[in-house]
Amino acid sequence: MKLVENIAKVELIENESGDKSIRAIASYVHTKNNNDLYLDGDVIEFKREVYPFLFNHGKSADDFLGETRTHYDSELDAYVSDINVYDNRPEIIKAIENGVYDSVSISYYITEYSFGEEDEIIVKHAIMNEVSLVSVGADPEAKLMNNELADERKAFIEAKNRLKEIKSYYE
Repeated sequence: MKLVENIAKVELIENESGDKSIRAIASYVHTKNNNDLYLDGDVIEFKREVYPFLFNHGKSADDFLGETRTHYDSELDAYVSDINVYDNRPEIIKAIENGVYDSVSISYYITEYSFGEEDEIIVKHAIMNEVSLVSVGADPEAKLMNNELADERKAFIEAKNRLKEIKSYYE
């Protein structure tokens, strides 16, 4: 399994009760994203209903902000996260209102994939991990290079290019 993180935008929603929650497009489907990943339909498996909402994919108790319910929305052709920030973290809602944070990053483990014609990674199956609040999306190539798929993708591209060279030599 390969862990991947995708960055998307956040929307602050005021509920009828006056409380505020967060809705985010966690990842579009049938579109190659900036990390050269292409979700081939509704391919993320959810092992439970609720997942952690973290700060910058952190692991400490201070990084735990709340919870998220993420699902595939067929009308949007995207995974959408409905996020609840816990009461003990009111500064998070304030920071989103002030524009300090405007992105989330969804994290999932890729279990089945292939490579497309443009060397994109076509995700056939993945298992949900978590959603994180991030201040600024990192360079997409740097994100991709931080996971195990980067080396495999690079080898695939090199082999494909070498095959093209050999083929052109004999034509």
